[in-house]
Amino acid sequence: MPKRSRYAGRHRGRHRAEVKPRSAAVPGAAAAALTLTATGAAVIPGLAGSATANANDSGPLTHAQGSDSATGSQQVVGLREREAQSVMLAQAREARTEAAARTSRAEARQAIEAKRRKALAMAHRWVMPVQDFRFTSDFGARWGKLHAGDDLAAPIGSRIGALSSGTVVFAGQQSGYGNKVEIRHWDGTVSWYGHMFQIDVKVGQKVDPGEKIGEVGNTGHSTGPHLHLEIHPDGGGPVDPQPWLAKHGLKI
Repeated sequence: MPKRSRYAGRHRGRHRAEVKPRSAAVPGAAAAALTLTATGAAVIPGLAGSATANANDSGPLTHAQGSDSATGSQQVVGLREREAQSVMLAQAREARTEAAARTSRAEARQAIEAKRRKALAMAHRWVMPVQDFRFTSDFGARWGKLHAGDDLAAPIGSRIGALSSGTVVFAGQQSGYGNKVEIRHWDGTVSWYGHMFQIDVKVGQKVDPGEKIGEVGNTGHSTGPHLHLEIHPDGGGPVDPQPWLAKHGLKI
């Protein structure tokens, strides 16, 4: 075998060293640090944090992130519940206010109705036309004719009041009645007052129960100062005043 020159050996050694392919194996320190991600990608030392972060960004939520999400959902639910409670409380307050207003209106109507009924009762009450009188003659036949009322004797000038509320339909002189007043009352009854000394009302005037209409006198066909009282239900013929007055809570 022929000898190789020293130069050729050196040259060949350098050439081989230069062209010698690098081993596919990772040096020992790097190999030890090499890890695989969950997706199988290699993690190079020094870049592991960023690679893991990127994987976490694109991968499933961690426990901490899940907890934050759950807490956020609970906060939203709690906020909605508080809003619903606020609406319910506002509606309840509005309902109570409306109920109080209805009660107030009902009470006001009841008060008005009670006042109206009281006024009506006062207007519809019946009172005796004279006080401190002496009963001298009743309803019935007298000297062949009807004495159509009751006679209540009292001093001249004694006050005469209306039996109840009504309207004056006659005020003036009439035959044997002398000075006379007629009142049509709220129920249609017409009361007559005769032999009056003076008349204090006029036709068409409205009167209340007991309101003064004149004074006791001795005018017309009279044998002494007294009030001649007649009762004409519904404006018709006269009736005995005593039972009619008793029916209306009055007594002669």
